[in-house]
Amino acid sequence: MRKIMKKVAAIGAAAALAATAVISVSAARLENENIIVRTSTNRMDMFSAKGGNLLYSFISRNGDTADATSRPYVSVNESMSVPDFYDDVVDPANLTLTGTSKVYGIDVVRTIRIIGNNTNGAMDTAEFSLTLTNNTDTSKNVGGKFFLDTMVEGNDHAPFRVAGVGAISTKTQFEGDAIPASFQAFDSLQSPKTIGTGTFAAGAGKPDVVQFRNFGDSNYPLVPEIDTSEEIGDSAVNVIWLERELAPGETRVLTTYYGLGYIDVSEGSELKLGATKIDGSFTISEDGNSYNPVRLTSYVSNTGNSELSGVGMYLDLPEGVTVTGSSSGVAYPSLKVGEEKQQTWTLEAAPSPVERTVTVTINAQSTETGKGEPIIYTYVIPAINGAEPIVEPTTAEPTTAEPTTAEPTTVEATTAAPATVQPTTAATKDEATKSEATKSEANGTVKTGEAFPAIAVLITLVAGVGAVYFYRRKYSN
Repeated sequence: MRKIMKKVAAIGAAAALAATAVISVSAARLENENIIVRTSTNRMDMFSAKGGNLLYSFISRNGDTADATSRPYVSVNESMSVPDFYDDVVDPANLTLTGTSKVYGIDVVRTIRIIGNNTNGAMDTAEFSLTLTNNTDTSKNVGGKFFLDTMVEGNDHAPFRVAGVGAISTKTQFEGDAIPASFQAFDSLQSPKTIGTGTFAAGAGKPDVVQFRNFGDSNYPLVPEIDTSEEIGDSAVNVIWLERELAPGETRVLTTYYGLGYIDVSEGSELKLGATKIDGSFTISEDGNSYNPVRLTSYVSNTGNSELSGVGMYLDLPEGVTVTGSSSGVAYPSLKVGEEKQQTWTLEAAPSPVERTVTVTINAQSTETGKGEPIIYTYVIPAINGAEPIVEPTTAEPTTAEPTTAEPTTVEATTAAPATVQPTTAATKDEATKSEATKSEANGTVKTGEAFPAIAVLITLVAGVGAVYFYRRKYSN
């Protein structure tokens, strides 16, 4: 029914425009080689420049105006409004579209800007911003939200994958620190043609609430109630900033991001491995002595005809890069036909005095399929002055038995006591047949020779002593 009402609203809007040519409707179009963003008074839509929808629209991508359902809201002292923006200004050189409005005494500037994404820098992401300024004489409580009616290709029920959570199909709400880093919307989870990716501002501009829910019940109030047992259906996202006090002359900026996304998929097996970067490379943090962590999401799905067992995903990490909050591997006892598992990894890098380019390898395996084709991502780690050098592992031949070969005179592994044996006293092959007593003599610090000459000397001494004793007895009498 809600889907029908959406279409009825479109027909009504078209009829009203046809009947009243004198009505002025603001329309603007911002585009580059990757995405198209259009506005019409208070509505927005978005397309991939190659053809598919990213946000719902009643009018094809070839039109000059949006007739859509996505829009911003402003809330002032618990009163909600959808601002109307007239005379939008497009700046093609800077890829920005700007409109102005006023709501309950709050000056509103809506800015849409095409920017580079966090993954590879491609200019395929729209930054949606509301700048709210209190130009009245009294303080007001001011908040707002962006309502994004996701539609990918022709799928108005576009399913979501949420970083750190996985695929979701029921209404879901996140608050505060639990808000994920990003989400993706697909025309199909199994065989996506087009992918929409949304990310959320961090720091002071971070939203307070994010909802993944149905288009039809997402409008009022600022934070609509949500029943997490209900299916999403006609999918949409609410990105919400709660009201806070805005003093006279004070400004608040609300920003979120949505655009094209990417997934790398390893083909050729019933166990399909997919991955996507959330952040492209390490950046130096504000303290100048460390890096902001980077995140990536990987998933495995069983696209075969039988259940898989012993399924796992794991990372091969370069020296100086570690996983935080979890181990570098996850295991699943089994994966049913059509089932999918997802893992979001947070990577941290040790400070480096020189710029480094490193690779992170994502692997997947199961008992039945073995190890599949990995996905490899490259990251740049910038230099930090004064950092300790990263000690790389030795690059000896893979067949080397011992990774630490500091001294060439290291005693062979077959030597019984490597700590005490001197190279000049190594046992010979004949000594292997000696008695235990003889072995203990041979292991001394000095080696005196064979036993027979020593016995002869001893007999001679005894004979000499005996002769003297006999002589003295004989001639003393």
